[in-house]
Amino acid sequence: MAINPNAVQPQWASHLRVTILVESLTSGKVSASIFEFPTCRVEADTKEIAIAQLQSTFLEQLQQIEAIPWNVPIHTTEPAWMQFVGVFQNDLDFQIIMETIRAERLSEDNSEVDSAYYQ
Repeated sequence: MAINPNAVQPQWASHLRVTILVESLTSGKVSASIFEFPTCRVEADTKEIAIAQLQSTFLEQLQQIEAIPWNVPIHTTEPAWMQFVGVFQNDLDFQIIMETIRAERLSEDNSEVDSAYYQ
């Protein structure tokens, strides 16, 4: 049984990547399954036939499957310091202090660059 590369596949499956697992059984047969879809499994006489049958079966299964993305909401505890964010947002004194600190850091950064240049 050969796979038809022109077979119609679901549009969302065009980028689906799966892992085929092939196992030699003690009976002499070969089992093929898809790791990500463990219920999709076949047995055949050879590895090639098992893979072809598995691919065909899986493509048929995909016709019945709908993939729905879901962002699972995870409740996390807010860090304690978050309650203070923005407390000084409209405080004029705080803004003056921050501008002074910024100016000092800028002058320190510039003096470090100057001293590195002249060494």
